[in-house]
Amino acid sequence: MAKERIGVKELFALIILFELGTALVIPIGFAAGQNVWASILLALIGGILLFLLYNYFAIRYPGLSFSLYTQKILGKYIGWAISLLYIPLFIYIAARDLREAGGLLLASTYDRTPLFAINALMMIAVIYTVRKGIEVLARMAEIYLIIMIVLGVLGNIFVLASGIIEPKNLLPLFPHGLKPILTTAYPNILIFPFGEMVCFTTILPYLNKPQLGKKTGVVALIFTGILLCWTHALQISVLGADMYSRATFPLFVTISKVNIADFLQRLDPIVILALIIGVFFKISIYCFAAINVAAHLFKIEKPNKLVLPTGIIILFLSILIAISAIEHFEEGAFIIRYILPIFCVGIPVILFVVDLVRKRFS
Repeated sequence: MAKERIGVKELFALIILFELGTALVIPIGFAAGQNVWASILLALIGGILLFLLYNYFAIRYPGLSFSLYTQKILGKYIGWAISLLYIPLFIYIAARDLREAGGLLLASTYDRTPLFAINALMMIAVIYTVRKGIEVLARMAEIYLIIMIVLGVLGNIFVLASGIIEPKNLLPLFPHGLKPILTTAYPNILIFPFGEMVCFTTILPYLNKPQLGKKTGVVALIFTGILLCWTHALQISVLGADMYSRATFPLFVTISKVNIADFLQRLDPIVILALIIGVFFKISIYCFAAINVAAHLFKIEKPNKLVLPTGIIILFLSILIAISAIEHFEEGAFIIRYILPIFCVGIPVILFVVDLVRKRFS
């Protein structure tokens, strides 16, 4: 893996597919009501700042992954211990994403298929791809980004042509002031999906042109933020803020309402394909990040040996993670509000401050 390299176009595709992931399908920031689109744009600013922070370490310590420069900044023992905490975090979030994808497939199409069988099929694909390395995964991302864009364009055309959009559902603007929008953007939407890019600290060292990483990441995040803003505003305009907040998968409900001349109906596969593509890349990147950190911490010369056991852990954890969908999302809300901010914002900021102090007095 150490000799692999990815280009800026591949990094661009990886970021977009990762960020869209499950955020495209499930409701985010529903506390802001019909103004969730504004919360997404506000959170995008913080997401860009976070990426610039992650990219700072890639430039400051070229060629070094997160677990390596953390030990350089905080010392061998403290840095090692903190890096170790990211392994179960990456595995846990990957398992959550796998559970959400399996849940949608069960609810929409495969209602008589065991959840384990659906998740296992996806994990087989993830394990096979991650074993091939980050370069193969990045090249795949370029291809699947085009497919995702085509699916998005078709979905939007069908929704617009069906006449089910009600712009009045987006009104009134800011009925309770800016406070609900700000509290929804920070920390909720900032952390999910933008803060999750902390796992890209293990991918940025593979960029063949590190000097272009900042520009590529910022452009990809802006593109993603606009897509999410438009998509969730579209869902609310069709469903209304109340149904949007209560639906487990509002995008799926939105596309299921499309009916053009009693001919074009049941366009659910568009949403299902989009979710499968996004979740596949998101799980693969989390899996790669966990393996990357573990390989560096435990000095494993062939990280590919860790792919299979990591994939098996993710698979079984996705089944055991929660009894029901309600428990799953309640647990997710707790993780986003109290746990992820520590790993996505708190620790990177501490690393940045300590690094500046060391640099100043060295």
